[in-house]
Amino acid sequence: MRQSGFDVDALADVAERLLPGSGRPRVERTPTGGSTPVYRIARDGTTLYLRLAEDAEDDPFSEALVHNLLRARGVRVPEVVHVEAFNPRLGRGLMVTSEIAGIPLSQDWRDVDIGQVLRAAGRDLALINDIGVDGFGWVRRDRPNADRLEAELPSLHRFVFDEIESHLAALPIFYTYDEIRLIHRAIRLWDGLLDADRGLLAHGDFDTVHIYHRDGAYSGIIDFGEIRGTDRYYDLGHFALYDGERFPGLALPHLLAGYDEVFPLPPDHEYRVRLWSLLIGIRALARTVGREHAVEAQRHLLRAIKNAVVVLP
Repeated sequence: MRQSGFDVDALADVAERLLPGSGRPRVERTPTGGSTPVYRIARDGTTLYLRLAEDAEDDPFSEALVHNLLRARGVRVPEVVHVEAFNPRLGRGLMVTSEIAGIPLSQDWRDVDIGQVLRAAGRDLALINDIGVDGFGWVRRDRPNADRLEAELPSLHRFVFDEIESHLAALPIFYTYDEIRLIHRAIRLWDGLLDADRGLLAHGDFDTVHIYHRDGAYSGIIDFGEIRGTDRYYDLGHFALYDGERFPGLALPHLLAGYDEVFPLPPDHEYRVRLWSLLIGIRALARTVGREHAVEAQRHLLRAIKNAVVVLP
């Protein structure tokens, strides 16, 4: 039996080895996890999550190392239960983790003290962004049994600007000439903020989908499938880009308040955060070109990019 291209019997066999109890384990694909398929495996009241590597050539050890490093610092992320460099029946490596209690803030935020949850998440995010990475860009997945995080590129500028021209080329579809000129001007004026001399870990896809709470109490952060080496402000910029999309009101100030408790933010932090929002937004907008059902996403990104430019005069 196959589910989304993968052998469910092979997945169940992994669950059989890891989960105590009797009867065949239950295996189901989660709605999250796009490039990295994620399965919920459960038996007799115990639930684990099985993450498959994106490609056959990728190993899961770098992602497992991130979980271990963060848990050692007290960050509330899933515990790594099992790692396989390559499972021949599934055709790729896999990692199995514990469950983070609760549900995403994006899914259930009514009657929740959003500020309390976000401030706690901000404190954890500051610790995530303090993990060092050798280099910039995507964290390498070809280092079996890695004991440190390595990225692909020697500079943050390379990571940002190697593909920016192709992304900017999509803007005439969405903006007027004068609006595009202001976007280009903001990037030129503020690219000096991308001055990091060492890489720091970024979650890479940080938003309220990945922040969990249980009955209104913050419980943790999930999904490190998009890890990369950047500077300290990438995740904050990504969060700012999508702020206001999931629920009414702005969540960023609460997140920043918690972050500032662990890492005091410098006076220019708003410019650094908004520059990343601008750069990430341009890339995200370019990737929507030609996609069906992308109108709502485009509408939000168009507003967010304009807002970032306003902050970067």
